[in-house]
Amino acid sequence: MSAPTGLRLVGRHPGLWGLVFGGGMGATAWLEDSQRIVFPLNLLLVGLVSLSLIPLGLAIRNREAACGVNSQALRTYNRRSMIWAFAYIGALGIALTARNTWHPHGPVLWLLAVLPSLPIFYFVWSLGRYLTEEQDEYLRMRQIQSGLFATGLLLVVATFWGFLETFGIAPHAEGWWAIAVWAVGLGLGNFVQGLRDRTDRNP
Repeated sequence: MSAPTGLRLVGRHPGLWGLVFGGGMGATAWLEDSQRIVFPLNLLLVGLVSLSLIPLGLAIRNREAACGVNSQALRTYNRRSMIWAFAYIGALGIALTARNTWHPHGPVLWLLAVLPSLPIFYFVWSLGRYLTEEQDEYLRMRQIQSGLFATGLLLVVATFWGFLETFGIAPHAEGWWAIAVWAVGLGLGNFVQGLRDRTDRNP
């Protein structure tokens, strides 16, 4: 028996869910920076937008299965990716809200400053772990190529923006934007390879 139409739609279109997540986070940041929302509404909105990661992960899994590029190691890696994504968003929201609301100093401020960085260590570990656990050479190469694409995008964006900033054309960009740009590049790399896989399966 086929799944209900609503569930089928939820489990499709990873690009659409990626836009929902990115647009929602961007809108939330703009609302908070312009002081249109404050604590606790900002955290509530971040939590609601973060829920779009669930259908995004489901859609990615279904797309990979449809393209025949699924494995146990890849499913484990995708679950770990959801963990670090939720942890990063939660830690960042808590740290920024605590700083802006209670204005701490000393050790507490240091703790809040490093808190959002901790999930990134888990992300780097999970990526390396996947490359170790994956037995399918094609899937391993596929992930490496996506990582190289993401790294190349980060290098281009950072260099381009850095020169604009040096010449006083663009505002200063905080260093933590690097993980966001890299993650977007990884998603684009996987998307492009997914298109190639579907083309190869349906010439």
